[in-house]
Amino acid sequence: MIQGQSGPSGHQQSFLTSQRSHLLRKHPVLLPLALLGGSIVLFVLSSFVDTFLPILALVGAPASLLCIMLALVLGVSGLLASIISIIESVDRHRLKAAMFPKTKEQSYGN
Repeated sequence: MIQGQSGPSGHQQSFLTSQRSHLLRKHPVLLPLALLGGSIVLFVLSSFVDTFLPILALVGAPASLLCIMLALVLGVSGLLASIISIIESVDRHRLKAAMFPKTKEQSYGN
């Protein structure tokens, strides 16, 4: 950290995590899977989109390229969300281990 700045306190961190949706707290994998699933659906749809959206062909915009670009954005967002979810779970387990350290038994020499 930069000198003079303080990190988030435990109260602020618990406040930030309580702001998450109940569904996202209960199922943290749901958002990355939805983003990656939407990416796959848009990528498959890009081959058939010219028949579904003929109005874009009249304008001259390639609808398949638009779907592929949206699929790429959703895919990258899904990958980033899954990486962030993994980092948060590792950090959460590390925080629990730091808060409740195991007591060490003192052994005296016999």
